[in-house]
Amino acid sequence: MCLLVVSSPNSTPQKKDLNNASCNNPHGFGYAVLAGDKIITGKGMNSKKVIKEFLEVRKKYPKSYAMYHARFATHGVKNEDNCHPFKVGGSDLTYLAHNGILDVHIEPTDKRSDTRIFAEDILPSMGGITALDNPNLYGMIEKWSAGSKIAVFTLDPNAEYDCYIINEDLGHWDNEGNWWSNDGYKPSAYSKYFNYYSDGSDIGNNAEDDYICYGCGEPVMDDGNPYHCYSCFTCFDCNMVKDDGCMCWSPEYDRWKSDSQHKLTTGVYNGQYDFGF
Repeated sequence: MCLLVVSSPNSTPQKKDLNNASCNNPHGFGYAVLAGDKIITGKGMNSKKVIKEFLEVRKKYPKSYAMYHARFATHGVKNEDNCHPFKVGGSDLTYLAHNGILDVHIEPTDKRSDTRIFAEDILPSMGGITALDNPNLYGMIEKWSAGSKIAVFTLDPNAEYDCYIINEDLGHWDNEGNWWSNDGYKPSAYSKYFNYYSDGSDIGNNAEDDYICYGCGEPVMDDGNPYHCYSCFTCFDCNMVKDDGCMCWSPEYDRWKSDSQHKLTTGVYNGQYDFGF
């Protein structure tokens, strides 16, 4: 599925919409912001950290284009290397992100996603960013990627534009100047774990929500644990409850399962934290 949002100059997505998008697409996150003579990017497997960083960068550079991507993996391993956006042909001047599935041949030993292969191999073989300024090549790419949406940011002096959205008509613009590739930023059945305090009040864009668990409303312990809430087991990456929809993996999660099961069966807890069993 994935979710891709492109913000026009002087527009920024609401934090709660980015949270929803990340909750619904929990397999990696990334962003790109045009910042004068450079493109600032970031990516990671922790949505909370990536969203916070994205909004901070966007606040510094509000007068250009920006994009945020939340991944739902279809091809390639679930790791930071396969988080969007990707450099096109290895150039720091051009980045690409995608929503959909591309008809790309992937060798069994290739751990890259379809989008990453398109950015690193296929588009460069067509001429790189300048291919998007050729009406015939642009039409070929648009037809080949039918059903998908692709956003490209570039500072390449040979490019006619700094922002391209392929199959733009398949997404929609909101009233705030943000283009969304689909409705994946709207609340889902699990959004209660992401966007509300325990009393039901909307956290919106409040700064203090960085320190509150989105599942139970309890303060998040600042002890270096990046994985889950100790009170309700809400995952900090996808904000779904462990063993109830969360598809994230971490060494901490394996240890948590082992230790919690040990305490349940023996009454003795081996781990560092007391989870209240």
